[in-house]
Amino acid sequence: MKKKDLTLEELNKLQKRASENAIKLNQAMGLNYLVVRNNNLIRIDATGQETVIGKPEFGTRKVKKRKIVLKPGA
Repeated sequence: MKKKDLTLEELNKLQKRASENAIKLNQAMGLNYLVVRNNNLIRIDATGQETVIGKPEFGTRKVKKRKIVLKPGA
């Protein structure tokens, strides 16, 4: 496997694409999924109907950019 350093922008794009693909797959399979929006936990069913469940346990957090180096064999 080739090593490739990702920029923060590339990582954000990949995460967004993965999230969109997961949502599309859940909708195609008729499954519900959860999102946190405006500090509310929301369940969205396959038809797109949204139901507010309540407040999330952890909420959302800002993540600071920092470099992580993994050692071989870890």
